[in-house]
Amino acid sequence: MTKFDLKCISKISLICASLLLVTSEIASAASTSPSKASAKTNATITIGFTLEPVSLDITGVAGQAIPQVLLNNVYEGLLKVENSGKIVPSIAESYMVSANGLVYTFKLAKTKFHDGANLTSADVIWSFNRVLDPKSTAVLPTQKQQFSTVASITAPNASTVVIELKDRDNDFLFNLTQRGGVIFKTGTTDFATKANGTGPFKFGNWNRGNSITLERNDSYRATKALAKTVIFRYILDATALSNAILSGQIDIMSTVQKPELLSVFKGRKDLKISSGTTNGEVTLGMNNSKAPLNNIKVRQAIRQALNKKALIKTAWAGYGLEIGSFVPPTDAWYEDLSKTFPYDVQVAKDLLKQAGYPNGFSINLDIPPAPYAEASQEFIVASLKKIGINVTIKPVAWGEWLDRIFTKANYDMTIVAHVERSDMSIYANPNYYFRYNSAEYQALIKKAGSARTPIAQAESLKKAARLLSNESVSDWLWLIPNLQVVKKSVTGFPQNSVGDAYSVAAIAKE
Repeated sequence: MTKFDLKCISKISLICASLLLVTSEIASAASTSPSKASAKTNATITIGFTLEPVSLDITGVAGQAIPQVLLNNVYEGLLKVENSGKIVPSIAESYMVSANGLVYTFKLAKTKFHDGANLTSADVIWSFNRVLDPKSTAVLPTQKQQFSTVASITAPNASTVVIELKDRDNDFLFNLTQRGGVIFKTGTTDFATKANGTGPFKFGNWNRGNSITLERNDSYRATKALAKTVIFRYILDATALSNAILSGQIDIMSTVQKPELLSVFKGRKDLKISSGTTNGEVTLGMNNSKAPLNNIKVRQAIRQALNKKALIKTAWAGYGLEIGSFVPPTDAWYEDLSKTFPYDVQVAKDLLKQAGYPNGFSINLDIPPAPYAEASQEFIVASLKKIGINVTIKPVAWGEWLDRIFTKANYDMTIVAHVERSDMSIYANPNYYFRYNSAEYQALIKKAGSARTPIAQAESLKKAARLLSNESVSDWLWLIPNLQVVKKSVTGFPQNSVGDAYSVAAIAKE
């Protein structure tokens, strides 16, 4: 959750180049905005996504689909993260940090909510008090944890906010750019069906099961959005989504859900393939509090039973990177831990025997409606059967996944991509759906958060990543690239995935 380390760019570029085996048709300057003269300022941009939000409650309901459409577009925080990974002012036009790293002073820009009300420091304090209230159940626990180092928030005047921390927190600035840092109008009550933000777009309408429409905020305080209307179109079936871009129904296919179909797009003169970086670790989640997965040797056996190279080729047409822990190459503390528990069926069988399961056992695998999960499920079932583990696949809708698995941890194993940036702290929360409770890991994350130098922070996080891998808390199946297909007339779209938002203000159609 720290700033993007620019010193790592050269190394990262080499790693990502080996990950993305896409031809020269890939757009190298996809995010470049067109000149105002060439852009159609009244254009409508339609973007295809797979997962639709279940609510508009950006702070109270889990799932990336909500901030994907609302964060930076409708709602804003004091700061925002650009597509390059750089953290810059947003509602706060400037900020200062004290020498001891504990006091942050934010000067607010002159900003209006979409209903016309002026934003003041009182709105900022009200918004943060929602997150900081220990009795509130209206905000996701992960957000409360992210801001647990906040000691006080005060307002010397209507345009200034001062936040003081209990301890140094190297994640604090990045956390401000994500959903927990969104600023609401004081007294807002209906978060689920309405969205009164300050961003470059106003919430238009929600055609449930089909699309969400955003309309340009022509009263926006800064640079106006280039498109008049942006439609987030939801198409769950990967083939149907591909057909939608081929037939011209959408302008951007935000995620290539079946990489094996890329060859279809390469021959089209009206389309371009964009490749960018991502933080999307496709994770085989295991319930560490439930037998037999509470046994470390069982978890290690599962990892060694899976041939990741073959899995990536089978499920994702070879477009993926083995990582071995919960860290992508774009983080300064990345280490290649993919060989920590290499594929070895006999070793996996021996581990099960040592764990007390010489004849294996039966277990359930809950599969949400995500293409990467559906594409890998049969491979995992067949692989684990070779070591005596009989897996029953259970398809689950996203609503059920969020409730039963994410919230209540009522599951054995599941597959989901974690796309948040630098999110190792989720494993430090014993109530997170992994149900991993390690005092050693929690101490490392705390130490990293209060480290006085980037080097010290990276060293603590490297140790934490090694611990995750050694204890096989989960298995990390592959890191997915950010592959998109875009009409050649469309520019300014976010090429990389650096946070929860899909920012659309710079998108234009020539």
